[in-house]
Amino acid sequence: MLLSGVEPNYVTIASILPLCARVANLQHGKEFHCYITRRKVFEDCLLLWNALVSMYARSGKLVAAKHVFDLMQKRDEVTYTSLIAGYGMQGEGHIAIMLFEEMISLQIKPDHLTMVAVLSACSHSGLVIEGQFWFEKMQSFYGLVPRLEHFSCMVDLYGRAGLLNKAKEIITRMPYKATAAMWGTLLGACRIHGNTDIGEWAAENLLELRPDHSGYYVLIANMYAAAGCWNKLAKVRTLMRDSGVTKSPGCAWVDVGSVFSPFVVGDTSNPYAPEIYQALDGLTELMKDARYVSDGEVLLEGTG
Repeated sequence: MLLSGVEPNYVTIASILPLCARVANLQHGKEFHCYITRRKVFEDCLLLWNALVSMYARSGKLVAAKHVFDLMQKRDEVTYTSLIAGYGMQGEGHIAIMLFEEMISLQIKPDHLTMVAVLSACSHSGLVIEGQFWFEKMQSFYGLVPRLEHFSCMVDLYGRAGLLNKAKEIITRMPYKATAAMWGTLLGACRIHGNTDIGEWAAENLLELRPDHSGYYVLIANMYAAAGCWNKLAKVRTLMRDSGVTKSPGCAWVDVGSVFSPFVVGDTSNPYAPEIYQALDGLTELMKDARYVSDGEVLLEGTG
């Protein structure tokens, strides 16, 4: 557009900024930041500044996100939600809650997305009491009826904290049908905390949904293997085979400067393979030094 002499408006830029965060390369995002700053016409465009806060926060650049936030003359629930979510993803739950309380003190009413960000921040930081409080008060204080995503946050919150009976209670009492992702969250928590009873309950409900994501089957198989339930493990393998579900190999995108290069597990054709494997070997040694012990995941037959 610029080379053609066409000046982008605020809608164009606000649409592009989220893409800059998704590709994990902020160079273009920073260029747009400079472009916005140099043009007075964008000075009072809250949509653009919110998009900038969101871009930096979603990329984990919280210092930059907070800097933009502090420079803004006007803020709304979107501004606060973006920053709360960013701090939550980084495990800074206390800061996220402080921002939420600041938002409330300014009489900016939260919406459903704000509450998802707050509950998620509590979950990632192990703030069980705080999460319970805001979940219970979101309807009585702000008239927000909890949706499926809020219940999902609570299952994650309790699951991470090892309060698996409470997580189960949330699922059984909520007025929604649990999704595969919710069952998977509970199942993963049961595996971490060694609760086979609730884990099997979650696995049975998850298998009823016949998910097409191979990761769920691997999660179930690993739980059965850890519990020594070999017959049930064999049934999972059979179900996965009969359903035509295959496990895709792990893939990472490696930043090599000007471009991102895909790197697949076991791939030796990648020109950067020697350097990547050398780095992985170094990370493996660091994990050994930190006394990390693998729990020995089961690789399902025929899943690659």
